[in-house]
Amino acid sequence: MSSKINRWNMHQLGAYERLQYLRERRAQAAETQAKTAALANGFASIQINHAAAQGDLVSRMAMTRLNKTA
Repeated sequence: MSSKINRWNMHQLGAYERLQYLRERRAQAAETQAKTAALANGFASIQINHAAAQGDLVSRMAMTRLNKTA
């Protein structure tokens, strides 16, 4: 089959070819999902680190204010 495989012409494939095609599609989907999950985890860790840094900054400011008033 020279044209691109899609859901309308997939029935023209043999059983083994169809199975191979679906395996490839599942592998591509799993790879895409893994990349997306890794990206989301990266963004989440950046957000957590940013929140922790902001908390540290606020606590430092509070400590310096306490030390100035004491």
